[in-house]
Amino acid sequence: HASHSGEELLELANPIKNMRVLDLCGGDGELATKAKRLGANTVWLVDQESEMLQNKPNIKASVQTAQSFLRECWGNGRMFDRVLCKQAANYILDKNTAKLIHGVLLEDGIFVFNTFHNNPDKKPMIKDYEIEGVSYLEISWLIGDMVHHIQIREGMPCHITEFRWLSPEYLSEILESYFKISIKKG
Repeated sequence: HASHSGEELLELANPIKNMRVLDLCGGDGELATKAKRLGANTVWLVDQESEMLQNKPNIKASVQTAQSFLRECWGNGRMFDRVLCKQAANYILDKNTAKLIHGVLLEDGIFVFNTFHNNPDKKPMIKDYEIEGVSYLEISWLIGDMVHHIQIREGMPCHITEFRWLSPEYLSEILESYFKISIKKG
């Protein structure tokens, strides 16, 4: 799924009420907070960067990589109804991570994420937007096969990353063994 909106990702994961939700690579906890507001029973927020995690009431937080958290959950039987991943799939998704996510989802569980559907532009693309009164600015561009991404969020340090663009074909290849795939462009 390609979208900036946490609401759209949560809509795709409905219902949320009474569910066990994992916000994977959740950063500032936008999805985790909204899932809790929508009545999720238990919410976990995981990010490897401690400065991204802020104290969120009634949300369990873990500072570690997505893969190590998923392995830990699989090992101790912690399961989720919903796994959400906003703007981080390009950093973590590969065949092994898809298997780990599938392994921590309950039988009717849903994994929802967003990513670039089209190959990013070779010229810097600038987006500014606001979520719940907080201003964001993102700059993304492709150099070779790597996407360079800068995110500036009001009240937070600048976040600079680079990652490989994951084509729809690659995503289908790594996910089709574990999930029924549905794509929503937006």
